[in-house]
Amino acid sequence: MNNIESETAASGNPHYQDLLKTRALDSLASTKTYVWRTTAAALAVSTLVFAVAALVLVACLYQITLPFSESQLPLMRANTAAGFLLATASLIVQCLVVGPRRLIKFFGKLLAVLLLALAVAALMQDLMGGAGWLDAVLARLVSQPSLHLPIGLHPMVAIGFIFAGSALLLLDFHLGKAQYVAEYLAIILLFLSAIPLLGYLYNVSAMTQMVYATSIPLLSALAFLLFGLALMMSRPRHRLMAIITRHAPGGQMLRRSLPQMLILLIALHWLADWGTRQGLYDRSSLPPLLTLVDSVLVLFIFWRAGGKVDLEYGARLQSAAELAEATALLIAVSDNTNDPIFVKDHQGRLIFANPACLRRLGLSWELAKNRRSREILPLTEDADRVDQDDARIMNGGVSETLAQTVQLPEGIVTFQTTKSPWFGQQGQVMGVVGIATDISERKRAEDSLKQRELELERTIAHRTALLRELANHMETIREEEKRAIARELHDNMGASLTALSMHLEGVYKILPENEHWQNRRGQMQTLLASLVATTRRIQTELRPNMLELFGLKAAIVEQLEDFGARTEILCKSSLPDEDITIDHRIEIAVYRMLQEILNNVSKHAHASQVEVILDIDEDRLALTVRDNGVGMSQERFENTSTHGLRGLNERATYLGGKVRFSSAKDKGTAVVIELPLSVQVQNSGEQAQA
Repeated sequence: MNNIESETAASGNPHYQDLLKTRALDSLASTKTYVWRTTAAALAVSTLVFAVAALVLVACLYQITLPFSESQLPLMRANTAAGFLLATASLIVQCLVVGPRRLIKFFGKLLAVLLLALAVAALMQDLMGGAGWLDAVLARLVSQPSLHLPIGLHPMVAIGFIFAGSALLLLDFHLGKAQYVAEYLAIILLFLSAIPLLGYLYNVSAMTQMVYATSIPLLSALAFLLFGLALMMSRPRHRLMAIITRHAPGGQMLRRSLPQMLILLIALHWLADWGTRQGLYDRSSLPPLLTLVDSVLVLFIFWRAGGKVDLEYGARLQSAAELAEATALLIAVSDNTNDPIFVKDHQGRLIFANPACLRRLGLSWELAKNRRSREILPLTEDADRVDQDDARIMNGGVSETLAQTVQLPEGIVTFQTTKSPWFGQQGQVMGVVGIATDISERKRAEDSLKQRELELERTIAHRTALLRELANHMETIREEEKRAIARELHDNMGASLTALSMHLEGVYKILPENEHWQNRRGQMQTLLASLVATTRRIQTELRPNMLELFGLKAAIVEQLEDFGARTEILCKSSLPDEDITIDHRIEIAVYRMLQEILNNVSKHAHASQVEVILDIDEDRLALTVRDNGVGMSQERFENTSTHGLRGLNERATYLGGKVRFSSAKDKGTAVVIELPLSVQVQNSGEQAQA
């Protein structure tokens, strides 16, 4: 009762229905196995009868002596053998499932028509007398014309062939409620073949002759019995045979008990008859003895069948209990979890959904069952995206974990869904199984964190732009201060030194001509020249007059000449031939960056040669400085505490350009500065947005 109540309670659950379908599919698979075996047995039996008939026909036509005499095994006649060849060939052809089936079936029906023609002609010959048409045909095929063949067919054999040919013609024809005529004709054929067989078994000539003067050959009766069985087994899905081939208890009991009962009945009846022939007891005692034997046999068979059915019923109850327990656990897990669980078939139709999934969809199981994604989800684009993911997983045969955002009745929800392909018993992909976890809160937290990161990046970019703008503003102020100091040195200090030089020239004239004062004069001139040169050098470093007066090319040449004179490093330059006119801010920036690079070369490179290349296109300026020194490591380039390199980057970035470094150990260093000729300095707010 508990099992029944459990199954009744679970019957409303869709997953329980799927389990019942699985059990039905298992039973169907077993039934298919029995069907295949039955059809194979029909082909085997038909082939056996075909081979025996062919052997007998060849032996009759070509006068081949068989290893046993006809008294030991009454053989069939040549005409009978030909009839069995036609019958079995027709049945074998109609059992085949390869090639064009319509053509094969037509050929099988044609053989059945020939069989009917043979049987009807033989029967008419027996009724009317005269030579049969088949005898004349067979007589022409005989290798020895003097050989005398038996003519015609036994009337009961002809009747049997008529039933066989009719069954072959109507093999797949049925009346209302799947009543197949061929099955009933095959049963009649089996009954007719059993009469002479029992006659031979009990030595009753009336049964072997079947009211005619001659007996039906034993081999013919056996062939009719086997052919009738083959007819029944050739269509295992027809109504009567389906009872035996089904995996249901009735079919199993028939397959187990029916052959045993028939064999035991025949054996015991034959033993009882043998006892009367041997004089062990009077023939009048035979009926009660057979009644007793039959009763015991029937009781034994049914008792044994009942025991097997009882054992099978117990096994089914145990299996049902285990299934109910597994179902209850599965239902408990499925119903009590808050995560949606679903199963879709290969066409994308929903065939299972737990209550959590149905709540999220806002549908009942009746409305959601066998629905596609477009019929369940509000937005078409969400449904198409889900279907694409399902198709990819089924085609790939590999599980995936996806983040899917969909519009549901409750709003926009993000799920982390794990989907796996659902494989059938034969390894084929049946659909997709998925379990989803709501990660909407986590998704919102992640989005909020990303938004804050973006805001922080904007703030940092804004502050960096402000600092860069401030640094460049300070650099501009420094340049202005340098220009002012250089102007003061030129105007005041230069004028004072010039006046001092003129006054000293007057003093030199009144100095005594002795050696002491002449030495003093030379010292004062040397000191004054040194002071003038130092003043001029400081003035040039503060604000190069060559840059102010003659432009960047002349300033670079002057700077290289001065650098080579001070450091004794060979300097080479490659400058544009034509005069160039660029923005003053770019000129001073390039000049200062070259000054910084040459300063680094003199301090760290240990180089003997420096090459400076200036390229100017329509909208771009490129300054390349190479040396043949010891080179620099990548860590040195990335060192943020190196203010010289940082200054180069900051200057170039502020002007919209960039600086690239390349170096190798003992192979020198190359610095490439690229700047746009049109200076577009963004304000801090615009840089932060960028």
